[in-house]
Amino acid sequence: MASALGASAAFRPGTRAAHVFLERNPYVAWEAQRPAFAQPAFTGVVHPHLPHWGAPAKLDDGSPPGERPRVEATDAAEADHPAEPTSSSRSWLPRVARLGPMEARALPETHVQTVSASWCRDVDDARAMMRVAADAGASALLCVTGDGVRGKKSHLDALALLRAARALRDAGEIDSDVRLACAANPCLEASRRKRTPRASPSSLLAAKIEAGADAVVTQPSVVPSLARAWRREIQASGLARDVTHIAGIAVPTSARSAERWHRLVFGDRICDEWLHSSEETQWLRSIREEADAWRAMEEHVSNLEQHDVGLAFRKRWIEERAELFAAEAVTSADFPANGAHVMPTTPAGYRSAAAVADKIRKLLA
Repeated sequence: MASALGASAAFRPGTRAAHVFLERNPYVAWEAQRPAFAQPAFTGVVHPHLPHWGAPAKLDDGSPPGERPRVEATDAAEADHPAEPTSSSRSWLPRVARLGPMEARALPETHVQTVSASWCRDVDDARAMMRVAADAGASALLCVTGDGVRGKKSHLDALALLRAARALRDAGEIDSDVRLACAANPCLEASRRKRTPRASPSSLLAAKIEAGADAVVTQPSVVPSLARAWRREIQASGLARDVTHIAGIAVPTSARSAERWHRLVFGDRICDEWLHSSEETQWLRSIREEADAWRAMEEHVSNLEQHDVGLAFRKRWIEERAELFAAEAVTSADFPANGAHVMPTTPAGYRSAAAVADKIRKLLA
């Protein structure tokens, strides 16, 4: 399995190593992900902190209806399984600790294990997971607060996880080369800037760096103008010298999945408020224009007589949209990304992931 040394260059502030990470999605069949992970364009894998029960959930993969894979839905509350992971179950173990020999050989060398506070009972539970992940070969620990379990807010947060991880590393309980990373949501943080000035993007990131983070992995920049404002503030604050920036790159494959990403970034309640608002802000127009563009593409493809031509057009459209967002993050004059985290959520997204990664690595070269 991977050595922790694999992540050192990827997470060292100021380096320009062309590291491109691919999300290991628990809700997409491994058969759909395997070809993407086999591509040399990806040098690392990000493992989410989620229980893995049963078959993958059925998601819209952006493919024509006749070509969508048939999978069974997963319900974590089924009678055969506990309602949430426990330290006595295999599901509690971090993903990197559960890799079989064949799967481990199919994945890139650098492993990033997400540790979510919302999935941990307490800080001792979190420490136990961090030790297991590091022993299994995690190159970095991505400490996040998470979205809560069944609507319950955790008393832990990313700052508590980062402090716990740093203490473990300082005490020699995990390898000194295991890097510590945090998350940021540029678009949401920038949109809240005027309403909550005390929780500015720079103050949020500064607290995480002080707690131990030496890398920040962002949510996708689904609204470019907001992401630019976030990068400008981080650059102006001087924090850009202290932390490596790994840009999150979404790979939507349909109008529906593009909307899903907006909701993941902004939240369902906030997104509904804004989409029904009479106030036409620049970035709200950006969301609406993005949705209109996806619908226009899908209508164009449906009108093409040749099925193969339509599929090729759709695939290229998916890749170009993701590449444009990646190019802006990587080539920005303010806090440019040192690497990227590509996040497909559908089989169609994984079919386009390698092309997106190739483009990113050329931009980082």
